[in-house]
Amino acid sequence: MFTYYRDDPNTALHAVSMPSSVVWFIIGVILLIAVAVSRNRIGNATFYSSYFEGDLDGYITYSDLAAVTGKSIPKIRKELHLFRRHYMKHYELKEKNGEEMVELDSKKALCECKNCGAHIEKRMFFTGTCPYCDSSDLSARVLTNDRFYSISNDFKLGVKKPSYYTARLLNARKVLYIVLSVISAILAVCGVCMVFDGIGHYFDQEYQKEILLSSENHLFSYALIKADILNNIIFDAAVTVFFAPLAFLLFRKAFSAGTAGICADFLSKSRKPFAKASSLPDFGIVMDEKRKLKEVRAAIHRGYLVHCTLEMHDGELMTALAKKIVKDQCPSCAAPIVDAVDENYKCQYCGRLIMGVIEKK
Repeated sequence: MFTYYRDDPNTALHAVSMPSSVVWFIIGVILLIAVAVSRNRIGNATFYSSYFEGDLDGYITYSDLAAVTGKSIPKIRKELHLFRRHYMKHYELKEKNGEEMVELDSKKALCECKNCGAHIEKRMFFTGTCPYCDSSDLSARVLTNDRFYSISNDFKLGVKKPSYYTARLLNARKVLYIVLSVISAILAVCGVCMVFDGIGHYFDQEYQKEILLSSENHLFSYALIKADILNNIIFDAAVTVFFAPLAFLLFRKAFSAGTAGICADFLSKSRKPFAKASSLPDFGIVMDEKRKLKEVRAAIHRGYLVHCTLEMHDGELMTALAKKIVKDQCPSCAAPIVDAVDENYKCQYCGRLIMGVIEKK
């Protein structure tokens, strides 16, 4: 409407469909923005809550979360204050020894070696090796807010099996993303060429005269012909604006899929449930540590790299392999645990002492 009546915008504005078009366009934009913001916040809240669940100390510093997520401390502080009101619960934001941190509600934990039965320190648990028998078959039992859950690492399931750490059909996805990225890039280039071709025709009076004299023409003035050309230019520009970012996004997804494959191959060779993040391999091109971690986070976030997480332990960024959290079940007989309010809970089915003696936090 505005291209055909650009010399008389008043006519376009008074078209019957114009008010509803404008209103629904604005509503659509607002809803899309709301969905994007809400999805991002829910995803971040899910990450924070799962990270808090895997913590055994009951205290998490902002600096540790910044190292794991790659976000700035002010942004993490802002998100945690917001999420506490709408998305998450059972934690407080406090300052201890001059450092801002998250304090989790009433968390008690006991770490032990399944091989020799020794009770070990949390610090030893996060190294992935029992100091007494050198076994990596470790577990932690946690009691928090009257609920019990156990943490263990089933990394042995992924030994020499890279597919354990990758999403299903990862290679097929990678090929598909590359093909679609190339097609999108070609369409974007075609759109650019058509835009420049349309601009040339818009100022070419001989071309417009040829159309005007054509027997198949249904436009009977230079103004209408130029408006039709302008419409095509706008459409071709929209095609370019859509497919150019899409090509880049698909290429990034293909690169993340490749990153996941390289990481999975490396992790499948690990014989310990924790590996230093600094030891992760490069991804085919020279990159610094910060860029490498960014690519790993992207692969995990997109779901291409699975059964592993980034965690901070004793000031060092670690990759936890195949972490398994079992909630409200006895680790011996898998019977449901109810009313676990005492430090020395006894399973009602197999009689196992679940928690043992635990240092209170």
